[in-house]
Amino acid sequence: MIEKEYDLLLEIFEKYYDSYEEMLSRVKEVENDTVIWSDSFLEFFPYQNALNQLKEPKIYKAEPKSNKGVIVNKLKNGELYYSYDNENKGWSSVFLIKEDGMKLYLRFLNNDNDEIVLEQVYCVVLKETVIEKVLFYLKDVDLDGDEELNEETFLVDKYSYNSNQAIDTIIRNGFYHESKNIIPTTTFRFEYVNEDIFIYTKQLKLNQMDVEKLRWKIKKSKIK
Repeated sequence: MIEKEYDLLLEIFEKYYDSYEEMLSRVKEVENDTVIWSDSFLEFFPYQNALNQLKEPKIYKAEPKSNKGVIVNKLKNGELYYSYDNENKGWSSVFLIKEDGMKLYLRFLNNDNDEIVLEQVYCVVLKETVIEKVLFYLKDVDLDGDEELNEETFLVDKYSYNSNQAIDTIIRNGFYHESKNIIPTTTFRFEYVNEDIFIYTKQLKLNQMDVEKLRWKIKKSKIK
């Protein structure tokens, strides 16, 4: 059912796997950009942190004196296009590009051979002005060439909307570490109360009752 999305991300991963220098040359040509310093990477799409149980990034008012733990985020016309770890620019660099109706998030890391290679891909597929689905792929390659030790994680989040064009539900499928480790289908349900947003989640597990839990609450003051 999700083979088509998997093939798409595998193709993207292979295309950009060793493209760090090419990506870096693209961002060097950008002028008059804006810089934001934070303690973790900024969101690539709405509610990314909430869906993955990550904390909200802390934004610094000015460039911190220490580089440790600082992420440099570069924006052009208010849109994020490049982020990197200020302590080690090559380690954990992220490039954001658009391609064929998709927005791609390419995260590079230094491997044990000190090569900077692609490790993670997010792919946001748009339908007109809204997100249709978000695809995620992570590959950890064994450096000794033993393919049986390679690990893959692949997730597909499919979006549906209410009559106000706000997110109603997101259905997640995929696998962790290897294709046989299929995750139970996960449903994220959005509830809007007095402009606050509540995100509930439940997983479809065999021989168990579906129990919906509050995953995240986003207060009005944090909604941009």
